[in-house]
Amino acid sequence: MGQTRGVRGYGPATYGDAFADVYDDWYAQVTDAAACAARCASLAAEGADGGRPPLVLELGVGTGRLALPLRERGCDVRGIDASPAMLARLRTKPGGDLPVRQGDLADVVVPPGPDDPSGGPPPADLVLCAYNTLFNLEGPEAQRRCLAGVARVLRPGGRLVVEAFVPPTGDDLDDGSEVRVRSLTADAVVLTAAVRDPAAQTVAGQFIELSEAGGVRLRPWRLRYLHPAQLDALAAGVGLVLEHRWAGWAEEPFDDGAEVHVSVYRSAAGDRPGARPRPAGGGR
Repeated sequence: MGQTRGVRGYGPATYGDAFADVYDDWYAQVTDAAACAARCASLAAEGADGGRPPLVLELGVGTGRLALPLRERGCDVRGIDASPAMLARLRTKPGGDLPVRQGDLADVVVPPGPDDPSGGPPPADLVLCAYNTLFNLEGPEAQRRCLAGVARVLRPGGRLVVEAFVPPTGDDLDDGSEVRVRSLTADAVVLTAAVRDPAAQTVAGQFIELSEAGGVRLRPWRLRYLHPAQLDALAAGVGLVLEHRWAGWAEEPFDDGAEVHVSVYRSAAGDRPGARPRPAGGGR
């Protein structure tokens, strides 16, 4: 990938390498790991081959904060992450010997596992893309390529689960930049500096960490966000049909006031002619 507007020199591994040492602490309250694992394990098991554990591929597996609870629920969990620093953290944890691939999230493959048949990895029963991971990709083409790759590795009827924030619209959408205080202690302060471009649907920024002990530490980040309807259209274009949309992992109803969405897409490959998807909404 080339340079990213607002953060010069930004690449696929930049975010993970910059945040690996603080990720589990800073984002412990982001995505309810237990609820996410319970919901995804249940979805993956529906229609899976009963002769093997459900295969879940996590995009942006990182430190394993979500992957390891999924493994504890009996899933065959595999992952992709661009950041060697994130994957190194994963390897230090109990159960962190997951089959993983270090690489761009736009290039989706199922990493081989030790018990795979000679023909290679089986198709995934579920692909998880949690907490804005899809938005970390550089732009529309990378996001489309990622979803197309997901459609290729899913079994017929398999599911993609995306968790993301709901972007502001209308009067809530503004251009420009801002600096905010993220945390403040007696010997350190963390600031967030961000630049927004509504036309490009991007937000780029830095966490600026100032401390007596460590001096200055910069942690860059960048998002290219999608509105839910845009995500639905992108998914439909590669054969993924919206099945459910909730406002959280407990299947909270999604409405105009929701700040986050959990969207479940089903692979339409192998659908019977005339079959109709279940409606998206609060019920299953």
